[in-house]
Amino acid sequence: MLHTSQRFSFTYSLCLLVAALLTLGACGGRQAAPTLPNGQRLSILVFLDRTVAPETPPEKVQQLQQVHDFMEPDLLSLLRNAGYDAAAVSGIDAAGAAAPGRYILRVQVLSYNAGSKAARMFVGFGAGSARLDSHFELIGPGNQSYVSGSPGVATGRTDWQRVVRKVNQEIIAAVNLRLRQGL
Repeated sequence: MLHTSQRFSFTYSLCLLVAALLTLGACGGRQAAPTLPNGQRLSILVFLDRTVAPETPPEKVQQLQQVHDFMEPDLLSLLRNAGYDAAAVSGIDAAGAAAPGRYILRVQVLSYNAGSKAARMFVGFGAGSARLDSHFELIGPGNQSYVSGSPGVATGRTDWQRVVRKVNQEIIAAVNLRLRQGL
């Protein structure tokens, strides 16, 4: 049987271990953005392609607009929190040419299915999942493609914003990885 001082020491040690693991878990997946050799932040100009096919039904157009309206500011916020200077541009032409330390991130929603919120809430087990498929390309100096990808995410959770946030996080992870390999 443990004495009072031993129980306190064990409990205290266990609490410190749990706190350390939680801290590592919360911070472990995030990496700060790379910087220029002089320490300045890299600049990423975000172009969210809001093009919608003309044959898209009106209710689907409204859903896509809602996704775009959430996706752009969320992506900009996540990029800034990662350590980039990020700004939205209305088009690739408006962004101008990429230059050393300045990149253009083109993002496009390929498909979005809002699923059924009622099914997600009452049935669960993946029923009524929301799904978002996208494509991105990071354009660097010389207008060359530095990295591209097509993240797709589905969730059975109750809020559709989770799929958008997860896609944005996957885009930033790919951009960070590529830019860390060399500017």
